Amino acid sequence: MKKYFRLSLRDLCITPSFARLLCQAQISILEILNVFLWLKLSPSLYLAKIGRSSKVSLIVCAVLFLPACAGILEKIPRIISGDLQTRDSVEPVIRDIIEVLQTKNRDIKTFKGTGRVNYSVKNRDTVSSNIAWVAGDENKILIVLRGLLGEPLARIATDGEWLYFFSHADNSYYKKRSANGDMESFISIPVKTKDIILLLSGRIPVTEFDSAVMVDHDTGPAVMVLKKRWLGVVEKIYMDESRKDAVKVELFDSMGEIIYRASFEGENNVNEYRFPSRLFVSNDRGDYFTIDLERCWADIPVSYSIFILNPPQ
Repeated sequence: MKKYFRLSLRDLCITPSFARLLCQAQISILEILNVFLWLKLSPSLYLAKIGRSSKVSLIVCAVLFLPACAGILEKIPRIISGDLQTRDSVEPVIRDIIEVLQTKNRDIKTFKGTGRVNYSVKNRDTVSSNIAWVAGDENKILIVLRGLLGEPLARIATDGEWLYFFSHADNSYYKKRSANGDMESFISIPVKTKDIILLLSGRIPVTEFDSAVMVDHDTGPAVMVLKKRWLGVVEKIYMDESRKDAVKVELFDSMGEIIYRASFEGENNVNEYRFPSRLFVSNDRGDYFTIDLERCWADIPVSYSIFILNPPQ
């Protein structure tokens, strides 16, 4: 009786850390070989029972799949090598800095502000408008674009369950179920609504991560690099000179491409909170917007009904 056997992936996983960089391509190849071994040696299914055309199809599939390993190899520099950390095992100093970043202005219940926004798509002509916003909790916000005389031009809102848009110019109305939708449809940059709330309140989003390191630069600020298992770098946080606050953040997708970058300038003190005086958000395609935060208020009474936009009558 033929004995079934399987090539072990564990043999590859226990190789020295520098060799792990090649494991991803090797694992993919082994998976293909394992399929053929199973087809050939399984008591209930033999390659001999498969027609010639089916065998050819299997070989063609394998040939087409193998080039995909090149794509894996291209991403190898972003794969974490060596022993992976858990979040609890991150160096205490780094863990303390992350905690400080996450607790900044965390006690704000509601806030609002007014200012000026400049917006450009692919480095074309800049469009400017007055802007006002009101936010509550971590997932509710109303943004109003205003004309020169203060008249509303458009509204964007989310109540934590739905994302709304209403244009006063042509009465167009949009509503989509989304607990944390992105703003790409409106500003060409996929910033999540929760991230917008954080950034306007002077905070940064901190992506889920498995390991974190602080990288020092002689000519620039220290950068905290957050990595996710098998994905590599998911976020970079640029620290100020004191290493107690962030001045810039970059978020990356699963392919290592920039989702967006955001940076702060200046500071507005409101009660015990510290708001930025300017917010700059951009991507690598030339899309960007800046918001000059001219006035801010914190912990003000807010009716949560303002986060719901109803269709025009």
